[in-house]
Amino acid sequence: MARRIAATKTTTSASGKARVRRADGDGDYYFATHRRSTTTTTTRAIERGRYAGDADAFRERPSTTARAAKQPPLLVKKTLRAGEVIEHDGDVVVVGDVERDGRIIARGDVFVWGSLLGEVEINVDGDDARDVSVHAMDMRPEVLRVGAASMRAPAHLLYAGAVDERVKRNVPEVARVEKGELVISTDTHSGIDIDAVERQARARKSARRSAYLTGAYIGVAGALLLIAPTAVFSILFNTLDIAAAWIRVFGVLCLTFASYYIGTAYGDAKGSGAEAFYASTVVGRLFVFVALTSLVVFTGAQRGLIVLGIINALSALVMHAQLRASRLAYPSP
Repeated sequence: MARRIAATKTTTSASGKARVRRADGDGDYYFATHRRSTTTTTTRAIERGRYAGDADAFRERPSTTARAAKQPPLLVKKTLRAGEVIEHDGDVVVVGDVERDGRIIARGDVFVWGSLLGEVEINVDGDDARDVSVHAMDMRPEVLRVGAASMRAPAHLLYAGAVDERVKRNVPEVARVEKGELVISTDTHSGIDIDAVERQARARKSARRSAYLTGAYIGVAGALLLIAPTAVFSILFNTLDIAAAWIRVFGVLCLTFASYYIGTAYGDAKGSGAEAFYASTVVGRLFVFVALTSLVVFTGAQRGLIVLGIINALSALVMHAQLRASRLAYPSP
């Protein structure tokens, strides 16, 4: 049974360095410290419960380097948050994500069972760099270095205000040194059916394309109904059966549904998943409020439409607040 050390208290000195008192015991963790900046002091928590060799997924992949064998693999069963740093003279396995500004410094293989969005540095020399690798279920690091080989910096780090446009591929990838260069490729030895994942990705892309098309034609129809309600509505229906104001209301609803389709497809392409639909409803319902209020003010439509608009605006604000609270509680990588 591995010896365990539990941290009992953390204090911060006047110099800005965090200090941790440690007491031997039966705890599951040990804590170390790392100074990240002059304004922020972060305590680094490393979870040492079991060795990675106990996990079935890693039994067939022992370390290939002599120096990594000096230290047992380190298993970290948590997401590495921004500002946290792990240093280990061997293999490191993270069961969770490595967020932006999270950092791993190792001397062996690094496995991330989640999204790798932060920094990984493997300090090895010469030919040893060819014997280590970095694995991740989602490989989008900001800094990746193995020995003397480094990944080219992502475009969003080169320009102020730029946004990371890299999209989650949903396939495991591996980075290793080949001919002196760091190469990232699909990890074909992960045990995951890559073909099935890629088929699913193609199907999702087709669904997004269909949603874009549906949203486009509904949006065009809605815009035309707002601009020329009588002329457009008369193409299919008798305009004597309904007032022009209600035709415009129908146009507002068409544009709202269009925003749902297009917004959801766009968000899904960016990896937002179901949240993309919820965010689209916020935009759509705020549009309903603005559009219905405008119809009352500028066209003399019935004032009751303002009540419907206010209801939609309030529900949109509630949804926005819930989405914001969710992002704060569970930050996206």
